[in-house]
Amino acid sequence: MSGQLELADAYEMIYSAASRMMWVQKNRVWRLDSPGGRWPEERRAAWRELEAALAASEGPAPQAGEPSDPARHLISRRAAGPVDRPITFAEAVAEWTARMAADPGPYEPRMEPRPDDYLVPGRAVAIPEGLMMTLTFPFNDLVNRLAPGRPALRIAGDTAELSRLVHGAADELRAAMGANAPTPHPVGTVSVARVSHRPSDVDDLRARYDALFLAAKRASENMPTLKYMRETSDFSVSPRTTLAAQDVQDLLAGRSRVFWREQHELIDPSVHSTAGVDWPEGQPVPSPIGHDAKFFARSAELGRKPRAPHPGEVRTFREKGNPDHFAISAVRAGILAEILDEYAARIHPGAESGIMHLSAFDLTDFISEGIGRELLET
Repeated sequence: MSGQLELADAYEMIYSAASRMMWVQKNRVWRLDSPGGRWPEERRAAWRELEAALAASEGPAPQAGEPSDPARHLISRRAAGPVDRPITFAEAVAEWTARMAADPGPYEPRMEPRPDDYLVPGRAVAIPEGLMMTLTFPFNDLVNRLAPGRPALRIAGDTAELSRLVHGAADELRAAMGANAPTPHPVGTVSVARVSHRPSDVDDLRARYDALFLAAKRASENMPTLKYMRETSDFSVSPRTTLAAQDVQDLLAGRSRVFWREQHELIDPSVHSTAGVDWPEGQPVPSPIGHDAKFFARSAELGRKPRAPHPGEVRTFREKGNPDHFAISAVRAGILAEILDEYAARIHPGAESGIMHLSAFDLTDFISEGIGRELLET
């Protein structure tokens, strides 16, 4: 038994380090559906092999009545439909993407009473500019918390107020869409979301370990050095990826046991925001998760709330000198509310998660580079 446990731990250290290496690259140029950038085919093939080796640990499909696993599923909601079961990260991304693709948008052009784009009741939500900045502020922390390979953790900080405020902001978005009944705060969801499928929970662990070891070795050794990148101006690889690849090589060679790095070494993700550190007087200081409640409290003090459009309200353009409110579609507002619910659940005191699985990759991409980038550009 001891040998099997040691093998499982060793497997999961490689799993975390290799998943992080892939995640910090972000643009997924190794996939067949990507043009490939400047990556040689040998490197792309090695990374596809690594991705396949990591994906073998994803775990079984969710079953009816099964509790949500924070490492593989959303924990703030269940799958749509008549069967009560968890919703996987991939299913959530596919659903949100389909909703956005079918979104008719918040406006319709009309000639009366004058030619303009008019906000459509039921299809639009008007949001103060400052509030939108507040609502998207948690995205960086959430994306980092969902990062594939992130080690298991339990929230230990004073986060109850922030969790409540974030969920309240999600309910305000729903109210502006015409959904009058607030959803329950996801405390109950958090309290049962303590199951975890470990990446090492696979058949024939020894064979899986050997395959992952070789795939991680080949993929990490195919990365250029920082010196080569500087000399050739090869920016197809992120410098963070090169450093993460070195961590993988050191781990595999037994030179180090480092398999995960935060944005800064002082960050403890159980109590601090994972988005980075503050630098007062030139010294790094990690920010407690709960400190972010001040942004939501400030918006409440200023009376910033989303609202339904007024009758005959027209589209607001900055060049018209009225940047106070702008509109997003009700579809986008609903997805934003669901993402805020997920963050509220994941930073609630006592929330737990096992090692984040590779399937979180596309979810983090959707939140940061998909709807997140769109809302910030709005």
